[in-house]
Amino acid sequence: MNFQQCHYVEAIARTGSFSQAAKELFVSQPNLSSSIKDLENELGVQLFVRSNTGTRLTEAGQDFLKYAKRIIGELSLLEERYHSQYKKSFTVVSHHYDFLSLPLAHISEQFAESYQEFQLIETSSKKILESVADFAADLGIIFLDDDNRHILEHAFLHQNLEFTPLGDFPTRIFLRKGHPLAQHAVIAEDELNAYPQIRFHQDKAGLNFDEDALAVAQKQNIIYSSDRGTVMNLLCASDAYASGLGIVNSFIKEQIVLIPLKDSPLHTLGYIINKNKKVSEISLAFINEIKRSLTDKAQTQ
Repeated sequence: MNFQQCHYVEAIARTGSFSQAAKELFVSQPNLSSSIKDLENELGVQLFVRSNTGTRLTEAGQDFLKYAKRIIGELSLLEERYHSQYKKSFTVVSHHYDFLSLPLAHISEQFAESYQEFQLIETSSKKILESVADFAADLGIIFLDDDNRHILEHAFLHQNLEFTPLGDFPTRIFLRKGHPLAQHAVIAEDELNAYPQIRFHQDKAGLNFDEDALAVAQKQNIIYSSDRGTVMNLLCASDAYASGLGIVNSFIKEQIVLIPLKDSPLHTLGYIINKNKKVSEISLAFINEIKRSLTDKAQTQ
C-alpha cells in the first residue's frame, strides 16, 4: 500500500467512476484498475462494487477511505510545509510558568518575517517529555528537584533528551495579599497545613512527575487545576495557597504575594531539547530571552 493508492481510492469514490478518476489522475484506466486490484489483494478485502449505475464503495471500502483521507490530509500539510511561501512554527512546552510570556512576545516580534505560528503550551511533565521526544515541540521547560531528579534524568536518557540548567530557585508560597499568612517574612511548611493547597493536575504516569514544589499533608484539602489562570483566580478568591519557583513578571504580581518557604531545598529550572534535532536560531534566541528575564527578576528581588 502506498500514498498513490490512497489518492486513487479517494478519486474513484468521489467521482463514482474508474474512467473519470483515471482522467482526473492522468493515468490509464487499466493501470488504475490494476493498482486498486493489487491493493484489494494486499488488504484481503473488496473496496469497490461496479454496476450499471456507476462504482460505489463497499463497507470495507468506506472504512478504508476514512483512514486514507487522514493520510492524504497529513501529506497535504507536509507538502504545504515546504511550499516557498510557507512560514514556520515555533512551539514551547512547559510547566505553568508566568515568566515565559514576555520572552515569547519578544521572539514573535523578532522572527515575524520567517515564522507564522508561535505556541506556548503549559502542560504536564509527562507531556513535556513526550512533545520534545516526538518533535512536536522545539523546547521543553521543566525543573528538577531531589524528589524527581532521578526519575526525570532516567527519562531524559531513555527518550534521548538533553537537559540544560537555567538556574536554581527555592520554593516560594503564593498567597493573596489579604491571606492570614501574607505578612510573614518566611513560612514554615507546617503553618500551611490548615489551608487548602492548589496543585496542577498531572497525568497518572505511575511516576513522581508532580510539578508542584510541596508535598500534600495528611488530610489536607486539595484543589486541582489544569491552567495557571484558574490557579491565580482561586488564590485571589480564597485562603488557599500554591507553591512554585516564584518567578513572576506579569500583572498578577500586583494581586498576590510570594513568600519564601523556610528551609526550602533548591529546584533546578532548565530546558530540554531532542538530541536528534539541531537547535534552531529561534530556540537559541528564546533561551537567551529567558536568561535575560531571569536575570532581571533576580536583580529586582
